Amino acid sequence: MKSLSLFLFLCLLAVASFAQTTPVEKTASVPFTNIYAGGISFNNSASPEVAGSGLYARLVNPSSGTYAFTVVDALPTTVKPFTVTSNFSGGVAQKVFSVAGIPIFVPTSAGVSFNGPNTGWAWSTGAIAPIKLKNNWYAYPNVRTLRSNVAHGSGYQLIVGLFFGWAK
Repeated sequence: MKSLSLFLFLCLLAVASFAQTTPVEKTASVPFTNIYAGGISFNNSASPEVAGSGLYARLVNPSSGTYAFTVVDALPTTVKPFTVTSNFSGGVAQKVFSVAGIPIFVPTSAGVSFNGPNTGWAWSTGAIAPIKLKNNWYAYPNVRTLRSNVAHGSGYQLIVGLFFGWAK
Protein backbone atom coordinates (compact mmCIF):
# COMPACT_ATOMS: atom_id res chain seq x y z
CA MET A 1 0.00 0.00 0.00
CA LYS A 2 2.91 2.36 0.77
CA SER A 3 4.36 1.70 -2.68
CA LEU A 4 1.05 2.56 -4.33
CA SER A 5 0.76 5.79 -2.30
CA LEU A 6 4.31 6.79 -3.23
CA PHE A 7 3.64 6.03 -6.90
CA LEU A 8 0.46 8.16 -6.91
CA PHE A 9 2.26 11.03 -5.15
CA LEU A 10 5.06 10.98 -7.75
CA CYS A 11 2.47 10.94 -10.56
CA LEU A 12 0.85 14.07 -9.10
CA LEU A 13 4.24 15.80 -9.01
CA ALA A 14 4.86 14.78 -12.63
CA VAL A 15 1.56 16.31 -13.76
CA ALA A 16 2.63 19.67 -12.32
CA SER A 17 5.93 19.53 -14.22
CA PHE A 18 4.14 19.00 -17.56
CA ALA A 19 2.18 22.23 -17.03
CA GLN A 20 5.34 24.35 -17.16
CA THR A 21 5.94 26.48 -20.24
CA THR A 22 9.18 26.59 -22.16
CA PRO A 23 11.20 29.79 -21.62
CA VAL A 24 11.35 32.20 -24.57
CA GLU A 25 15.11 31.62 -24.93
CA LYS A 26 14.49 27.98 -25.89
CA THR A 27 12.41 28.95 -28.93
CA ALA A 28 15.58 30.04 -30.77
CA SER A 29 15.90 26.47 -32.13
CA VAL A 30 12.49 26.91 -33.83
CA PRO A 31 13.03 30.23 -35.66
CA PHE A 32 10.58 29.78 -38.54
CA THR A 33 6.82 30.28 -38.70
CA ASN A 34 6.13 28.90 -42.21
CA ILE A 35 7.79 25.95 -43.92
CA TYR A 36 7.46 25.01 -47.61
CA ALA A 37 9.21 21.78 -48.60
CA GLY A 38 9.20 19.00 -51.16
CA GLY A 39 11.34 16.00 -51.75
CA ILE A 40 11.89 12.39 -52.57
CA SER A 41 11.62 9.26 -50.50
CA PHE A 42 12.92 5.72 -50.61
CA ASN A 43 10.22 3.15 -50.05
CA ASN A 44 11.27 -0.49 -50.33
CA SER A 45 7.64 -1.69 -50.48
CA ALA A 46 6.83 0.40 -53.55
CA SER A 47 7.40 -0.36 -57.17
CA PRO A 48 9.44 1.62 -58.21
CA GLU A 49 11.04 2.36 -54.84
CA VAL A 50 11.09 6.16 -55.22
CA ALA A 51 8.19 8.33 -54.02
CA GLY A 52 7.51 12.05 -53.81
CA SER A 53 6.16 14.26 -51.02
CA GLY A 54 5.28 17.89 -50.40
CA LEU A 55 4.79 19.71 -47.10
CA TYR A 56 3.49 23.01 -45.76
CA ALA A 57 3.71 23.76 -42.04
CA ARG A 58 2.67 26.72 -39.88
CA LEU A 59 3.90 27.41 -36.34
CA VAL A 60 0.96 27.45 -33.92
CA ASN A 61 2.77 27.53 -30.56
CA PRO A 62 6.31 28.97 -30.44
CA SER A 63 6.89 28.11 -26.78
CA SER A 64 6.34 24.37 -27.31
CA GLY A 65 7.48 24.08 -30.97
CA THR A 66 4.12 22.88 -32.28
CA TYR A 67 3.29 23.09 -35.99
CA ALA A 68 0.09 22.42 -37.93
CA PHE A 69 0.93 20.95 -41.33
CA THR A 70 -0.38 19.49 -44.55
CA VAL A 71 1.48 16.74 -46.39
CA VAL A 72 0.95 15.16 -49.81
CA ASP A 73 2.52 11.79 -50.62
CA ALA A 74 2.61 10.13 -54.04
CA LEU A 75 3.56 6.47 -53.54
CA PRO A 76 4.01 4.24 -56.59
CA THR A 77 2.10 0.98 -56.16
CA THR A 78 2.69 -0.95 -59.38
CA VAL A 79 4.79 -0.51 -62.53
CA LYS A 80 2.56 -2.31 -65.08
CA PRO A 81 0.10 -0.74 -65.12
CA PHE A 82 1.70 2.25 -63.44
CA THR A 83 -0.46 3.21 -60.44
CA VAL A 84 0.13 5.67 -57.63
CA THR A 85 -1.49 5.86 -54.21
CA SER A 86 -1.90 9.54 -53.31
CA ASN A 87 -2.35 10.65 -49.71
CA PHE A 88 -3.47 14.13 -48.64
CA SER A 89 -3.18 14.55 -44.87
CA GLY A 90 -3.25 17.23 -42.21
CA GLY A 91 -1.74 16.99 -38.78
CA VAL A 92 0.41 18.29 -35.97
CA ALA A 93 4.19 18.15 -35.59
CA GLN A 94 5.63 18.50 -32.10
CA LYS A 95 9.23 19.27 -31.19
CA VAL A 96 10.27 16.52 -28.78
CA PHE A 97 13.99 17.19 -28.23
CA SER A 98 17.15 18.54 -29.88
CA VAL A 99 20.35 16.81 -30.92
CA ALA A 100 23.41 19.06 -31.29
CA GLY A 101 21.11 22.08 -31.59
CA ILE A 102 18.94 20.48 -34.31
CA PRO A 103 15.29 20.11 -33.25
CA ILE A 104 13.65 16.72 -33.76
CA PHE A 105 9.92 16.78 -34.55
CA VAL A 106 7.35 13.99 -34.48
CA PRO A 107 4.72 14.66 -37.17
CA THR A 108 1.39 12.82 -36.98
CA SER A 109 -1.26 13.22 -39.65
CA ALA A 110 -4.45 11.71 -41.02
CA GLY A 111 -6.35 12.27 -44.23
CA VAL A 112 -7.67 10.96 -47.53
CA SER A 113 -5.99 8.33 -49.68
CA PHE A 114 -6.88 7.35 -53.23
CA ASN A 115 -5.70 5.07 -56.00
CA GLY A 116 -7.70 5.44 -59.20
CA PRO A 117 -11.38 4.98 -58.30
CA ASN A 118 -10.56 3.62 -54.83
CA THR A 119 -10.81 6.10 -51.95
CA GLY A 120 -10.12 5.64 -48.26
CA TRP A 121 -8.13 7.00 -45.35
CA ALA A 122 -4.44 7.32 -44.53
CA TRP A 123 -2.37 8.20 -41.48
CA SER A 124 1.35 8.70 -40.93
CA THR A 125 3.86 9.41 -38.18
CA GLY A 126 7.63 9.46 -37.81
CA ALA A 127 10.46 11.93 -37.19
CA ILE A 128 11.83 14.91 -39.10
CA ALA A 129 14.76 17.26 -38.46
CA PRO A 130 15.36 20.69 -40.06
CA ILE A 131 19.03 21.25 -40.95
CA LYS A 132 19.93 24.77 -42.05
CA LEU A 133 21.74 24.98 -45.39
CA LYS A 134 21.99 28.68 -46.31
CA ASN A 135 19.87 31.74 -45.52
CA ASN A 136 16.30 30.42 -45.21
CA TRP A 137 16.94 27.13 -47.04
CA TYR A 138 16.78 23.86 -45.10
CA ALA A 139 17.19 20.13 -45.62
CA TYR A 140 14.67 17.94 -43.78
CA PRO A 141 15.77 14.32 -43.44
CA ASN A 142 12.83 12.22 -42.29
CA VAL A 143 11.71 8.72 -41.45
CA ARG A 144 7.99 8.02 -41.49
CA THR A 145 5.54 5.17 -41.48
CA LEU A 146 2.36 5.51 -43.48
CA ARG A 147 -0.79 3.39 -43.63
CA SER A 148 -3.49 3.55 -46.31
CA ASN A 149 -6.59 1.34 -46.37
CA VAL A 150 -7.27 1.86 -50.08
CA ALA A 151 -8.02 -1.32 -52.07
CA HIS A 152 -5.10 -2.12 -54.40
CA GLY A 153 -3.12 0.58 -52.56
CA SER A 154 0.18 0.71 -50.80
CA GLY A 155 -0.89 -0.52 -47.31
CA TYR A 156 1.76 -0.07 -44.60
CA GLN A 157 4.83 1.81 -45.84
CA LEU A 158 8.16 2.68 -44.25
CA ILE A 159 9.43 5.85 -45.89
CA VAL A 160 12.96 7.30 -45.61
CA GLY A 161 13.15 10.67 -47.30
CA LEU A 162 14.82 14.00 -47.76
CA PHE A 163 12.87 17.22 -48.24
CA PHE A 164 14.40 20.51 -49.33
CA GLY A 165 12.56 23.65 -48.49
CA TRP A 166 12.35 27.26 -47.57
CA ALA A 167 11.32 28.57 -44.15
CA LYS A 168 10.56 32.07 -42.97
